[in-house]
Amino acid sequence: MPHRLELFISDCPLCRKTRAMIELGKCAGCSFTVHDLSKNFNAVEELVKKYQIRSVPTLIIDGKIKIEGVPTFTFICDENLYRILEEKYASKP
Repeated sequence: MPHRLELFISDCPLCRKTRAMIELGKCAGCSFTVHDLSKNFNAVEELVKKYQIRSVPTLIIDGKIKIEGVPTFTFICDENLYRILEEKYASKP
């Protein structure tokens, strides 16, 4: 099942590392949008408020999972991983 991945980053080494990790681990069916806050914050300000982004990098998956900081696991697009992430990192509305 394809997932919607949104990564909020800035121009920093940890953000670049996270972006590379997601690009390598995602499957071809998943959409991946990168929101670089250092380049055009005004364009994504509403999303920052909606998801309550407090730090970068922050990964949002399907609008339901929120991972702040560099993931401590290898990102591999797999339904078992998504189930674990949904339990551990469920976004608080």
